Amino acid sequence: MVISITTSHPDEDQRQRADRFLADFLPRLEREPGVVAVYHYSDTGDSTTLIVWRDDDARLAYRTTALAGEAMAFEQASGLPAVRRAFQLSYPPA
Repeated sequence: MVISITTSHPDEDQRQRADRFLADFLPRLEREPGVVAVYHYSDTGDSTTLIVWRDDDARLAYRTTALAGEAMAFEQASGLPAVRRAFQLSYPPA
């Protein structure tokens, strides 16, 4: 399994717009092939989405979808750059 972590640092206006976007977006993301689980949280200054993927092929395939394009377009239109990182899980063993 692989996890991807996307983090951004929205101001209050950006956070409100992002919350509205994510309310629609995250349930659709959960239905993408290879997604095991999706978690999102916001705290002071940070907004983070953690996705558990079946494998890296599923994660990479998602990156080419229209749904991924929606997220990128939202970030660009909102002036909300995000940092994305992915990690191969060492536990549980594959």
